Amino acid sequence: MRVLLLLLALTATVQAQAPSLLGICHPGFNCDRVKSLYDGQDAIILSWLENTFGGHCKCLASLLDDARPKIIRAHLIQSPCMRNKRCGRYEALWGYTAASASRAAQNPRSRLRKRFAEILEQFKRRIEGKELTCYVSPCLECDLYEPARRVLANLVSAALPTCNIVDNPYRRRCLSGYTCEKHGINPRLFAPCIVDLDGIDGGVVDMKKWVAKYKHCDLFFYWESWMNCIRDEFVDPRQRNCKYPRSLFNKTRERICQSFFPSSDTCLL
Repeated sequence: MRVLLLLLALTATVQAQAPSLLGICHPGFNCDRVKSLYDGQDAIILSWLENTFGGHCKCLASLLDDARPKIIRAHLIQSPCMRNKRCGRYEALWGYTAASASRAAQNPRSRLRKRFAEILEQFKRRIEGKELTCYVSPCLECDLYEPARRVLANLVSAALPTCNIVDNPYRRRCLSGYTCEKHGINPRLFAPCIVDLDGIDGGVVDMKKWVAKYKHCDLFFYWESWMNCIRDEFVDPRQRNCKYPRSLFNKTRERICQSFFPSSDTCLL
């Protein structure tokens, strides 16, 4: 009920932006510019990927300490690097395939499970004592098979009983009993759900139609490639250049605000 009331309140004030800033933990981001995405907003909706871009996340910590109401959606580990054979050694799925990772997820003594437990504990410490509503996805765009995803979901649920558990499979059906998250401009989703443009540049999307189509979802996130510090060629996430000019943040903030909340006075700031 608390989650529903908070979401209804945010919808009523139409003053909350939702950038899918998955790379916020990269130390190269200018934190003042990241914070400018939330200027004038009554609440903060945060999205990030644990571990991949760095572990300290000073800018994220500053936003989590903000006095405004907060809703967070976080992915603990990521699967695209495994699918693309580009995982760094620091990734939980480094060295695995979908099949071997699915087996390892069900083995409490596996390297995957040990690394997942470390990342889960890191995340738990990060949000401990914070006033927020949390949605936690064990695995971003996950290639793991259903039994393995359920094991990870149960581990997160046991560690974070007050959070909403999110299943974000890649080209697979979502697990029943959890919030379903899909990415792109045209996924099929039923409530409870989260939709994220991740992988599709919001600058080329008819945002008003997209937002209207998924108004039944709990959360929806706007994405542009710079939010993952993506440039022309692949570079390890921790080695990427995440320095961007203030003008980019201002332009993105305006695009998000006018697409999601065109009647809001804050869009004029």
